[in-house]
Amino acid sequence: MREHLVLTPDDAAAWLQRQRLAGRSAAILSTCNRFEIYWSGGDDLEPWFREFAGARGIDLGTVLTRLDGAAAARHLFSVAAGLDSQILGETEILGQVRRAHQTAHTAGTSTRQLDASFCAAIAAGRRVRRETALGKHPASVSSAAVEVALDALPQGNSATAVVLGAGEVADGVMRALVERGVTRVTLVNRRAERASALASKWMVRTGAWEDFRALVACADLLFVTTGAKHHIVRATDLADTTAARASELVVLDLAVPRNVEPSARKLPGVRLFNLDDLQQLRCPAAGQPSIAVAEAERILAEELARLEESLRARAAAPQLAELHRLGSELAREEADRALASLDRLSDLERQVVREMAERLVRRVLYPVSRNLRVDDERTA
Repeated sequence: MREHLVLTPDDAAAWLQRQRLAGRSAAILSTCNRFEIYWSGGDDLEPWFREFAGARGIDLGTVLTRLDGAAAARHLFSVAAGLDSQILGETEILGQVRRAHQTAHTAGTSTRQLDASFCAAIAAGRRVRRETALGKHPASVSSAAVEVALDALPQGNSATAVVLGAGEVADGVMRALVERGVTRVTLVNRRAERASALASKWMVRTGAWEDFRALVACADLLFVTTGAKHHIVRATDLADTTAARASELVVLDLAVPRNVEPSARKLPGVRLFNLDDLQQLRCPAAGQPSIAVAEAERILAEELARLEESLRARAAAPQLAELHRLGSELAREEADRALASLDRLSDLERQVVREMAERLVRRVLYPVSRNLRVDDERTA
């Protein structure tokens, strides 16, 4: 289902452009483990979502979750904090939430309410990682994949690895491999310049795309991380390259849609893991509740309360502006009434009376205005 719902960056930008032209507020968060639409205002985008999924052969009746108001904000906070991820506390999701907000902001489909919610969620996610144990040992899908792969090999960090792709996930895999002491790594990508840049960053080798099969034949690990919408590693390719091997080839397919043909799992010389396997093997939620999770949820509750207070303050701002206008009008009326009975005052004295009336109004309204500004700045 996730494979059928994937939107490329260009697809997402085009959809947001249509929402902007229709005057709607919306943001899309599409990752390897989720497809979520956030919107604010009077428009309901759920019918579109159902139609979109139906056109791709998916019945959302059993998989669609809808949250409104505070519940939607609470979910976004949990996502940004990594509490709703395949890998508890994983770091990559925070950047994905930030990019989803930036994309909507650039497209002109993010209102002040949506901006406030995303900015507050990102700030809360940072605070969770800064103040709890979830940030002391940061995890990611990439690092979990490397752990699973090395656990499956008897030779551990002396293994030979091939990484296919040169995007964000590949970068994470390279980092995790280097941190685990794996030095025999080759990076392969269709665009040689991108492969060269990433390989230089981590001081590993690059391989030509046309040499991919030969490189895999000599490797112990294969990480597939491209953004292709189809299978680029066929079962027959792996069967040919592993036919003469004495040891297994461990393959990690970290792409959505999957880049490795699922039937490769049946090959005798191949151990294939995908993202669903990764979740089952490395999901801390299966264990006992964590102190770090409890601390994170306390932080999220505090930040949510702050956001709700700020949104209430913003909703009251127009009424406050009208109150200030009426206060100024009342000050003028009362000053005029007082001055009408004081006909022997000089121009300076009359001005003093008018300024006194205006100051009284400002002093009464200032504490309310100040509190609203402080709340607004906390989530800016």
